[in-house]
Amino acid sequence: MKNNKGYRNSEGTESVSQAAKLAVIAGAITTLGDALATIAAGLALEDELKEIKSKNNDMDKLQKQIDDLNYEMKQLKKMFR
Repeated sequence: MKNNKGYRNSEGTESVSQAAKLAVIAGAITTLGDALATIAAGLALEDELKEIKSKNNDMDKLQKQIDDLNYEMKQLKKMFR
């Protein structure tokens, strides 16, 4: 009878040990998932900033073209007066 109890305790301890191992593995996977999500968010932010910078650069180019055209129009007006 003592052997049965001893066996049950060993099995119970083994079950708790497996549960603890699974909990550690689950925690590690969750941490890895959170890290990947953080990296993905950082990459998305970086892409967004590049896109904004590109749009600003395009706007600067357009503004320069408008300024150049205005200058040319003023020069033409002076010529016709």
